[in-house]
Amino acid sequence: MSRWSAETLRIALAPGEAALLRTRGTPTSRVLAAGERDAASLLPLLDEALADPDWHGRRVEVVLSQHFVRHVLTPPPDKALSRAEERALAGASLRNIYGDEALQWNVQVLSQPPQHGLVGAAMDASFIQQLDALLARHGFREVMIRPLASVAAQHLPGKFAGWWALAEPGWLTLFGSANGIWHHLGGQPVGDDWVDALPDLIEREALSAPQTLPSAVWIQAVGTGPIPKPAAGDWQILPHDPDTRGALALAGI
Repeated sequence: MSRWSAETLRIALAPGEAALLRTRGTPTSRVLAAGERDAASLLPLLDEALADPDWHGRRVEVVLSQHFVRHVLTPPPDKALSRAEERALAGASLRNIYGDEALQWNVQVLSQPPQHGLVGAAMDASFIQQLDALLARHGFREVMIRPLASVAAQHLPGKFAGWWALAEPGWLTLFGSANGIWHHLGGQPVGDDWVDALPDLIEREALSAPQTLPSAVWIQAVGTGPIPKPAAGDWQILPHDPDTRGALALAGI
C-alpha cells in the first residue's frame, strides 16, 4: 500500500470495536478492540492506528453502528422547509422523545414530500466533533460520517415496499415503507434469537404504523453470521457475508 492513497478509506465504529478497510487492489483491513462499548472509547484506538502512514489519504467514510444512532419520523410539515427548518423539526421531535439529552445531538435529515414526515438520524454532537477533528489531524480533507442505515439502504431493491429489518450484533433497526416513502421506523436491542422474534416484532410495529404497509420483509444482516429464513411469510434475505463479523462487516457493506 502506498504511504498516501487517493482512494477512500472506510472506517466502521461499533460497540467495543473499530475497523479500517481499503478494498481496491489488495484488500487491507485492521480491527481494533476496545475494553468499553461507548463510542468515545474508540477514539484513542483510532488515533493510534491512523498514525501509521499506510492509512493516510484524502477521503474517508465513517460508518456508525446503529447502536450509536437514534432515529425519528417527524410529523408531516405540510409545506416545503429549508434544510435548517428540517433539522429544527427533527430536533424538536427527538426532544419530545428523549428530552433535553437530544439537545446534545447532531441531526441528519432525509427529506420526504411535505405531506409525509421527515426521517431524522441523531448522533452525539461532541463525539462527532472529536471524530471529525481527529480525522483532520491525520490529513483527511474529505470526511463523510454516516449511520449504518444510510449506507445499507443502498442495497435495497429499487422499488422496495414493506418492512426492512437491518440487523447487527445486539441491535435491530426496523423501517416500514410504501410507494417510496418511509412511514415507520424503530430500533431496539436484541439477542441472538432476533430472527425468531422478528415476526412478532413486525406484527406489533405494524399496529402502530400510520397506514397498512405491504407484508413483504427484507432482512439485511451485517456482521451477525448465518441467518435462517423464517419458515412462513414473504421474507427476502439480502446478500451478506456470513463469515465477516462485527465492525469489519459494517466497513465492508
